Amino acid sequence: MTLDAQIDASVGDFRIVVSIKVKPGETVAVLGPNGAGKTSLLRILAGLHPVDRGRMVLDDQVLEDKARSIRVPCERRPIGMVFQEYLLFPHLSVVENVAFGLRSRGSSQATARLCRPMA
Repeated sequence: MTLDAQIDASVGDFRIVVSIKVKPGETVAVLGPNGAGKTSLLRILAGLHPVDRGRMVLDDQVLEDKARSIRVPCERRPIGMVFQEYLLFPHLSVVENVAFGLRSRGSSQATARLCRPMA
């Protein structure tokens, strides 16, 4: 999979200007302090936030090209995103949150297995 993106976008008062080229087989990590724009960048790549200027091409498919008025909506992009703020249910305990995934797959013993004492 390849990605070639030149992004220039405003998110509120914050401005993101990024150029990314990812070749097949490469792994990319987005690092930075709180407020650096990591999540905003991922939201832009996923199509959840438009660019002011720029172009994004994923495997030869143009996802966004502001100059040519091309914008593939997020639901048609081959990109998925799991939002960090939705990882836990605030009304459940830690064990219940972890067990939720097991229970949703049909395991009735999920909580019991998680609560076994360690030897």
